[in-house]
Amino acid sequence: MVDSLWRDLEGQLLWALVALGGALILPGRSLGERLGLGPGRLGPARLALALAGFLALSNGVHRAIVALGLFEGTTLAEIDRVVRAASPTEPFLVLLVIGLAPALGEELLFRGFLLRWLATRLPGAAAVLGSAALFGAAHLDPVHGVAAFLLGGYLGAVAWRAGSVRAPMLCHAANNTLAVLGAQGIVPELGAAGDPWLAALALALAAVCLALALGLLQPRTPSADPEEADEDHASGTDRR
Repeated sequence: MVDSLWRDLEGQLLWALVALGGALILPGRSLGERLGLGPGRLGPARLALALAGFLALSNGVHRAIVALGLFEGTTLAEIDRVVRAASPTEPFLVLLVIGLAPALGEELLFRGFLLRWLATRLPGAAAVLGSAALFGAAHLDPVHGVAAFLLGGYLGAVAWRAGSVRAPMLCHAANNTLAVLGAQGIVPELGAAGDPWLAALALALAAVCLALALGLLQPRTPSADPEEADEDHASGTDRR
């Protein structure tokens, strides 16, 4: 179990290094600008909405997978088994590898480098979906891949709107950390039961939170928000 965790940590560090290397081909004057490491444009209220929506989405997707009887035999089930087996002996390693490392490695690669690289060639929405599709494919499991695609699409939309990878990093770290702490019995475990009605409610809540965080449900005027005037530069890159 511990060996598996160390391999996962090495994989996340490798993804982070690939993102840092790939940043060399992105436009920008500094590494932070190229990968979107700055604070971004989401204020505290919208950031909180984005976080609440992501937690709801993750909860809803997990409940839906369980309700449909698709959980067993997937990499999701294997991760859950490793977390529960290793937590009593290596709680901090589990928290580091499962809770925090993906928020660095995966976000730097998929929302930092790949989203921004795709945005130099595709419109913003296509870049978000493209990076989400690559994120799903990287999980090498049909069920886990579909879940990762949905979660990656959400995180990509938040990163695109914020012009920064910090917001998806926060969402990813908070979600995974709560999942680890739930499996360890430190906090209530969310999404364990596969109630389809609760899954639908969580997914609806996620959609509303995302729309509010992105400003899609607010009246828009040309002078309302100068930072939104040029959506072509929402991620710090040009669309072509």
